[in-house]
Amino acid sequence: MVQRGLMRLWGGLLVWLTVATLTFVITYLIPANPAKLLAGAQADPETVSRIARELGLDDPVWLRLGRYLFHALQGDWGVSYATGQAVLPAIFERFGATAMLAVAAMAVYVLVGGGLGVWAALRPGTWVDRLIAGLAIAALSIPTFWMGLVLLFLLAYHLSLFPLGGAGTLWHLCLPALTLGLAGAAYYTRVLRQSMTQELGKDYVRAARAKGVTEYRVVGHHVLRNALMPFVTLLGVDFANLLGGAVLTESVFAWPGIGQLAVQAIDTLDIPMIMGTVLFAATVIIVVNWIVDGLYVWLDPRLRHGS
Repeated sequence: MVQRGLMRLWGGLLVWLTVATLTFVITYLIPANPAKLLAGAQADPETVSRIARELGLDDPVWLRLGRYLFHALQGDWGVSYATGQAVLPAIFERFGATAMLAVAAMAVYVLVGGGLGVWAALRPGTWVDRLIAGLAIAALSIPTFWMGLVLLFLLAYHLSLFPLGGAGTLWHLCLPALTLGLAGAAYYTRVLRQSMTQELGKDYVRAARAKGVTEYRVVGHHVLRNALMPFVTLLGVDFANLLGGAVLTESVFAWPGIGQLAVQAIDTLDIPMIMGTVLFAATVIIVVNWIVDGLYVWLDPRLRHGS
């Protein structure tokens, strides 16, 4: 178990360094001069050169990369060109809003997707199963940003049931959470139905039923526990992605999270903030994957005993 944890830790660090390096290289290749953007369109060449020297933009690329990685590992992710604020504190200021949206969307994933998936698996081949499958395919076929615009127009603008955007109350959270949650719930419905259907056909289920074990215990204690393995993996990855920032949804609903911050940084070519939001998303994904790995050990006794 300790060796497994150390290997995961080392692997996560390598992934983090790789993402940081690739992000730096991509932003370095952007055909724009950050010093000129900061100085303004009417700035003279001397001013632009001075700003470039202050930012270290005249240094060789390998030196700039090494300096960036060294500072990033210590939590110094640079300063925003647009606001002059330190990147990491600026991201943490937006993290609360993104985390709230992520938790609400995951609740839709689990309650709607998990509930419909179990219901369909227990009614295979019936009209209930076919109806749930049809609704899931329809929801998966709709682009998330388009669904958000439709919900915004119908429920907020036309019927005035929800605010048009922004944050502040739980009502502001409902539409963006539904937008993110419905597409994810549709996918989770199909995953859990397939996983449960496979488990229900296995020998241990038939043996339990033959021994007189109640259907509730067979499904709830045995089948569902084993069927949740792929479900937990997907939940961990998707939750990490949501924490990294749901870019399109936050933009559509003007939700003040990390996704909206990333869009604003791209619009203003705020390179330190762009790199910071990408690196933060990678960090969250790595950490959540560690947590999911621990949940795997809890769900599967074979891992606890080193099998």
